[in-house]
Amino acid sequence: MYIQTEGIIISHKDFQEADKLLTIYTKTHGKISCIAKGARRPRSKKAGHIELGTWCKLLVARGKNIDLLCEVETKRAFGLDNLTFTKSSQIYHLLELVDYLTEQHQANERVFSLLANFLKKVNSNENFKLLASVFKIKLLSNLGFFSSHNLKNSDLKKFFETLESQGFDKLQDTIKLEDKNYLKLSAFLDSMIENLAQRKLKTARFIYG
Repeated sequence: MYIQTEGIIISHKDFQEADKLLTIYTKTHGKISCIAKGARRPRSKKAGHIELGTWCKLLVARGKNIDLLCEVETKRAFGLDNLTFTKSSQIYHLLELVDYLTEQHQANERVFSLLANFLKKVNSNENFKLLASVFKIKLLSNLGFFSSHNLKNSDLKKFFETLESQGFDKLQDTIKLEDKNYLKLSAFLDSMIENLAQRKLKTARFIYG
């Protein structure tokens, strides 16, 4: 059985001598994991298509124990390697959140669209802190882990309702997020995510020290 779909690389790590173990959030099958055979070899045709954050078309063979990446082609590369260390670390942090909060083979096209739209805006958006905060809130909301309707404080409720309901572009004109408030908001959201995932975020130290 094969899966033919498109997805975004949210995690990869070395596997055996020359392979890569990939975690991909796909449009039609949710999160999947698969092996890219020979991807670490110098002449590998797959290597350039499986960098973190790459949006790709893929063909995956289902296996008894683990799936195998048969074909992969870049649909859109977002140039994350060309960003500053701080911004690229923050993006990898957000990819980690998607990995931690989602289960294998549970499709959620809203999460895929959120991730794709976020990556499209990374290079052109100057207000990255607001963009990242909105991404976290919308991710939690789309997965059913958070709703502003449950908040009792009226000011907080109104603030989070705005972040949940409006798009990235409109929010830039309506909300100003100072550095200290961004750090507080991010720490609050990451604490919630760690409680939900029941594990510590590996990339948080790059964001908060």
